[in-house]
Amino acid sequence: MEIDTETVKKIARLSRIKITNIESADIQTDLNRIVEFVKKLSEVDVNGIGEFNFGKTYLEDMRLDSVAVSDSTDDILKNTKNKNQDFFTVPKIVE
Repeated sequence: MEIDTETVKKIARLSRIKITNIESADIQTDLNRIVEFVKKLSEVDVNGIGEFNFGKTYLEDMRLDSVAVSDSTDDILKNTKNKNQDFFTVPKIVE
């Protein structure tokens, strides 16, 4: 399948994009390269290759949640001079 100038103009019109003749030629070249790449992908032998399961999460692979209570307020606040009781103090930025 060859993408011609008329097809590029039709795509631009449907996309509501104004393009010049120079841009049309560049887009035509790019679209033809994409079509050729897709044709090459169809030549790849994928027999015997299983389904790609990237991103699937199984419950048995997940860690169990555990609750741990920790109060490290003093350890955190010892690193600052600007504190008020158990809180950091910062400069006022909103009037």
